[in-house]
Amino acid sequence: MFLIKSVINQGEYMNKLIMGISALCFASSAFAAGPFGVEQGAKLASLGETKEIAAGKYTFTPKKAHPAFETYVALVSDSQGVCWIKAIGKDIITSTYSTELKSKFSSFEGKLSKVYGENKKYDYLMPDSIWDEPKDYMPALIKKERVLASLWGAEYNSKMKDNLKSLALLASGSTRESGYIAIEYEFNNYEACKKEISEKVDDVL
Repeated sequence: MFLIKSVINQGEYMNKLIMGISALCFASSAFAAGPFGVEQGAKLASLGETKEIAAGKYTFTPKKAHPAFETYVALVSDSQGVCWIKAIGKDIITSTYSTELKSKFSSFEGKLSKVYGENKKYDYLMPDSIWDEPKDYMPALIKKERVLASLWGAEYNSKMKDNLKSLALLASGSTRESGYIAIEYEFNNYEACKKEISEKVDDVL
């Protein structure tokens, strides 16, 4: 009888141990989930089908895509894995005053602030730019003489998580009547990752 009880107790203990490990793994996975379901350090193979567009930069389709964005790019090194992600939005039809584009920008600034807290917004024209009239907003964006961006990071008292060091929301112009927004996520391993890719490129010299 003692032997049977011992075996049963051992079985119950093992079941509890397995369940505990499974729960821990699930909790760790949920905690580590990053933007669009991509974690810091994720290996290139985990991104599915990719296409290299520059040294260490790959387009991919994330597990958790957002309908407002159509292109996703990840910076990946051999040892660091994923260290940076950029999501590029679909074109937004707008006036030369950029009313609709600025509205979309503000909408996403609000969404991101709910997740990451305080941010720093920049909306300014470069000195001596000739595109200084209200109707010149889009031409100035196209010429990269105007900046519309919001940044999140420790220096802005933001609530960073998922191993993210910083993120930026950016607005860009495509034509006088269209533009798009983009979000760039920088993980804590970005500097080491960038250095590794740079050294790999220089190895061919």
